[in-house]
Amino acid sequence: MTISATFKGAEGQLHAAASAATGLSDFGDAAEYLPGLQRLLAALDENGPAFKPQGRAFAWNLLVGVLISRLFSEQGWKTHPQCLQQPVRRPLIVIGIPRTGTTALHKLLSMDPQFQGMERWLTAFPMPRPERDSWADNPWYQACEAGLEQFFAAAPHMRAAHDMRADDVDECLEVLKQNFCSNFFGSSLRVPDYDRWWLQQSEASSYKRLLKVIQLIGTNSPQKTWLLKNPGHVAQVDALLDVFPDACVVQTHRSPASALPSLCSVLREARSILEEGVDAHAIGQRETRYWQAAVDDAHQARARAPGQFLDVLQSDIQREPMVVVQNIYQHFGLTLSDEARARMLERISAAPEARHGEHRYSAETFGLDSAGINQRFAPYIQRHALA
Repeated sequence: MTISATFKGAEGQLHAAASAATGLSDFGDAAEYLPGLQRLLAALDENGPAFKPQGRAFAWNLLVGVLISRLFSEQGWKTHPQCLQQPVRRPLIVIGIPRTGTTALHKLLSMDPQFQGMERWLTAFPMPRPERDSWADNPWYQACEAGLEQFFAAAPHMRAAHDMRADDVDECLEVLKQNFCSNFFGSSLRVPDYDRWWLQQSEASSYKRLLKVIQLIGTNSPQKTWLLKNPGHVAQVDALLDVFPDACVVQTHRSPASALPSLCSVLREARSILEEGVDAHAIGQRETRYWQAAVDDAHQARARAPGQFLDVLQSDIQREPMVVVQNIYQHFGLTLSDEARARMLERISAAPEARHGEHRYSAETFGLDSAGINQRFAPYIQRHALA
């Protein structure tokens, strides 16, 4: 595959690469995603990362992958237009600052067969969910597995911090980035010029697209309740409720002085695949600034539907996970079957989050200190008794 010497102006080559990989050509409404893509490409050149030799290829493939996801979505809607008439009623959605237990809770809840989620490989290649027995032989599932193996080979410590599997449920972020207007790019790459543009944009169209992708993936199981998760929904509660007005939302909480250094460590590890000399302090500053604004925005937006939210502490998820589950089910009027309970207890006993070792990091690496974080997040900490 030929990679352009510069990113700016390379959108044609990126589109051609995505089409060559899939045999598809309809990327949807250009006005929806092209401004963001062009801003991102310019930012990668003008004030972007100092790429490692393999880093430019990783970044290139990342962008091609997002375009491939758009191609699959557009093709799926043309092939299965009836899916867009299927209602998505009362989805259960887990949100919260990253590293506050969102993933552990999401995957624990996914053990309940009454739910359906977006598996990792289907966020990359959206299509009506095939029968599970066929996945191993599906070339797109195999491509997702291969991509994850390549990622973890380049960043082996990431498995301890945030393991990912092709057949596990994953984040809405993987779909929301299809419009190239997303926190994903500013957190994953050094693109401050793009960041400044993105922070002034609305993500409303991205959330409308998310709903349509969910409808596509659930074409064969419209009766099942959706289980979704995305930390970034904290910053977009209004957009979330606009497309899922009857959503049942669980917001997880942990002291920001503990959550933010953990998040920064994950981001630095991922960015080290691409970049020389990752600026850890810049990551710390960006993430602190962004998530402080996010929790404040969420507090204001939650007022429009207070009964649709339930707050959960990460410490409770770790200490008494089934009590947390029972509280969630009781709050939202859900039924916990014996089968679901048994499957959840089996997962808890297996402790999959610990199978790759301990995630080690230091707040000082990112220029963070507990006192400073606590001061910036004081209203949030007081609201949820996180001191």
